[in-house]
Amino acid sequence: MISICIPIFNYDVRQLVDELIIEKKNLNKSIEIICIDDCSSTNFLKKNRSIGKNKDVQFISLNKNIGRSKIRNLFLQHAKYENLIYIDCDCTINKNGFISNYLKNINHEVIYGGRKHHDNQPKDKLKILRWKYGRKKEDLDLITRRNSPYISFRSNNFLIKKNILEKIRFNEQFLNYGHEDTQLAFDLKENKINIFHIDNPVFHEGLENNKDFLNKTEIGIKNLTQLKLEYKDHNEVKLWVYYKRINRLKIDKLLLKISHLFMSLLRKQLESKYPSLIIFDIYKLLILLRIKNNV
Repeated sequence: MISICIPIFNYDVRQLVDELIIEKKNLNKSIEIICIDDCSSTNFLKKNRSIGKNKDVQFISLNKNIGRSKIRNLFLQHAKYENLIYIDCDCTINKNGFISNYLKNINHEVIYGGRKHHDNQPKDKLKILRWKYGRKKEDLDLITRRNSPYISFRSNNFLIKKNILEKIRFNEQFLNYGHEDTQLAFDLKENKINIFHIDNPVFHEGLENNKDFLNKTEIGIKNLTQLKLEYKDHNEVKLWVYYKRINRLKIDKLLLKISHLFMSLLRKQLESKYPSLIIFDIYKLLILLRIKNNV
């Protein structure tokens, strides 16, 4: 009935898998758990390898890192059931019936459950930016997500029919962090496949420090420029909207000219213990502007 797919890279998934096994046993349904490790470091590989000893879990480790899109497509070769639930490795699940909530809505082709970040700030103040961004931009309520079902979709926690993913796969040109799920969502939209949103969030536990998050953001923006979207679809991506606005106002050349004076100052502020999301938005816009102009 359900294949639960957990792509792993440098994260301890033992707690997540244990919680899934407990619910699986209580449900008494045909459910398998597949974990594929994308060439993690020895430390994490040693910890996670133990989950493969459980008869409920299939653990596969790769000798070469293949990236976020390819590893998600790879589950198609190992999953035996018609419904695939994907969960990011750095998440914890809602213990009050996480799998059950998907089962109740299993007639839908694609289902997104949502994401949340904890109310309390991380103890490590240098992880504040990722936490702030998650709370403000990613923790969308159900009504908001249903009003914009495609742009609100993320690959961290969703169910998809296997036959659909076999036809509309993750774009494997995306090797690094960012926007492979944006492309998948718009490919689903183009093929008139609905994304149904439910209130079944996972908690994002794997907060990067500010510096690493900024580095990943820059990679994600480079991926954004490679998205194969229709022109009208770009209007749903806010960063593209702002980019087109400064072009219409003909201030893009001025911003580009002075950007090198401000980038290091903006970056310094964002790497601090008190990062500003407004400055983060400005920083991302300048990054996109510089990438589009090959600076």
